[in-house]
Amino acid sequence: MNRRKRSIKFLIAGIILLPLLVFLVYSFPPEYQFKVISYQLPVISLLFPILFLFLFSFTTFFSKSIIHGILLGLFVMSFLVFRLNNLTHPFFFLLLAALFLMLELLFAYRK
Repeated sequence: MNRRKRSIKFLIAGIILLPLLVFLVYSFPPEYQFKVISYQLPVISLLFPILFLFLFSFTTFFSKSIIHGILLGLFVMSFLVFRLNNLTHPFFFLLLAALFLMLELLFAYRK
């Protein structure tokens, strides 16, 4: 049986991203816009990649599987995008959960 070691780089990335994520959430309102040169960058567009990378790194570290990290990160990001677009009916959550459960089964079956 091939045992994989936990990569410490994912834990370090998660520990670095957590304070950045907390700072971003508590310091800026959702409609805040960063000014980069002559472009307005909404804080939401920074929150999503940081949250995805945080979830990906911690899940990958604890489960020792990159696929689980990607699936959990994409599941949470998809759910938040649904919430952002006012798709809050429980049926949307069930559809999303069923989709990601099927993806998990697909990747588990391939091994």
